[in-house]
Amino acid sequence: MTVKKVLLTGASGRIGRTCFKAMCDTYDFILTDLNVPDYEISSPHRFIPADLSMPGSAVELLSAGQPDAVVHLAGVPDADATFEQLLPANILATTWLLEAVAETSCHRFVFASSAQTIEGYSVDVQIHPGLAVAPANLYGVTKCYGEALCSFYATQRGLSCVALRIGAFESKCDALKNARDFSAWLSPQDAVRLITRAIEAEDITFFIGYGISDNRFKRFDLSRTREVLGYKPADDAFREFEPGSLIF
Repeated sequence: MTVKKVLLTGASGRIGRTCFKAMCDTYDFILTDLNVPDYEISSPHRFIPADLSMPGSAVELLSAGQPDAVVHLAGVPDADATFEQLLPANILATTWLLEAVAETSCHRFVFASSAQTIEGYSVDVQIHPGLAVAPANLYGVTKCYGEALCSFYATQRGLSCVALRIGAFESKCDALKNARDFSAWLSPQDAVRLITRAIEAEDITFFIGYGISDNRFKRFDLSRTREVLGYKPADDAFREFEPGSLIF
């Protein structure tokens, strides 16, 4: 699969900024967000503002340039958000975008899901592939919806989809509060590795991968993510930050 052009939603967010800066020499990006990114964007890349929660907005965005892959990072990432706050960005935007992408020749849809889809499990349970979802908040529920929607469009509409349950994406140690955070850490460099593989991996109909680094203690079992995507994480929160006494 040859991917040249990528539509990246949530371009002004932390992961969007990280991915663009690391991948801008690899892909031609169409960047979109409600807010203008705070970094320089030069040709061949371009930024198009869009409110994807509005019907028709995704169709207009895709008509501006047919992408080979879509990386959908946009959304409200707040575990304490109300349904009213989550509905536009996490439910409506994902729905309209997937419907619009399914009508194009796009090869791959990468959906930023979340570790919050399984946070209802005890912290002493390692999450293995195939374990039922167990969201502990409405934010996690919206990500479960996004995963189910990706499955529908993959199996019923022929769109290859990869959902990534992203853990604690942080660049600084003081943002990690406890052992659970360290076990779910995803470094910026590994986030780039993971999303690149989610874009490029072949022979996938629908797959749920796990987005953490190669931490000494892992919240997620990475075996299937390594196998299916060819993901090779290199960082370890317990080595990088050398934490002292931690409490789960």
